[in-house]
Amino acid sequence: MSWQLVARKDFEDTIRSKMIWSIVGVFVLLMGIVGVGTTAGGSGDPSAVDVIGLFVSLAGNLLIPVTALVVGYMAVVGERQSGSLRVLFGLGHNRKDVVAGKYVSRVAVMVLVSLVTLAVAGVMILGLVGSVPVETFGPFLVLTVLLAMAFTALAVGISSMTDTRMQAMGGAIGSYVGFSLLWHPFVAGVHYLVEGELAGLDAPSWYFLLLRLDPMTAYRQSISMLTEQYQWPLIGWTNIVEDIPQEQLAQESLLVSNRVAGELPFYLTEWFGAVILLAWVVVPAAVGYWRFERADLN
Repeated sequence: MSWQLVARKDFEDTIRSKMIWSIVGVFVLLMGIVGVGTTAGGSGDPSAVDVIGLFVSLAGNLLIPVTALVVGYMAVVGERQSGSLRVLFGLGHNRKDVVAGKYVSRVAVMVLVSLVTLAVAGVMILGLVGSVPVETFGPFLVLTVLLAMAFTALAVGISSMTDTRMQAMGGAIGSYVGFSLLWHPFVAGVHYLVEGELAGLDAPSWYFLLLRLDPMTAYRQSISMLTEQYQWPLIGWTNIVEDIPQEQLAQESLLVSNRVAGELPFYLTEWFGAVILLAWVVVPAAVGYWRFERADLN
């Protein structure tokens, strides 16, 4: 039960952070401004899919990953650098209790944050459309919570395997930049080395599998299949690192289901995106604990 004591105390301290709720407040304001602007300037009535696409653009690409990294990157290394670990160890906690307690606490905080932001999306859908399509919103909710948990686990893992705040901050910033900006060009480079050319509109299934090993891409691809509407990343590398004519850069054409010949393999289906996100929820924290267990804390 020792890790639960760590988790409870850490959750109470973290949930009171003004920074976290300030970020959420800014997001809610942006959702409102963009939503009103889209409604006023758009042609036709907005749909639930439009609101989900807006949410993915603002929250899936930016708010949730960044907030999760902010929430988690100091979880363990902060205690280590301040000397508080000695106090925790003196109270009878061991290294496993510290990592497990911090992990559960920070993940719980981000689940709460993501549910609050999802509630905003739900209210917008209800106000604009009149009803919330459960068959679409339910899986969307699950995928979004998994994304929040995945980046929190990544942050706690980084925090567990680093010695100083600057190292943890560098790891958190580097992971976000790597996934949001560099992963697509990297995978496109792998395709070029293997195939001798850039990926076109039709590309091998392994190419899309490598792309979705990034948790943000796994999330967007699954949402795209769920809504049948392509969800754009933070930076649209598609027309830069892929050989696709400008006139074919339509949302329907860019859906993975329309770019892979034949039947879609299981690892490119929307449910497998959830499996990838679950792996990110577990693996980084496990690796971080493995490194922390063997670290010299003197």
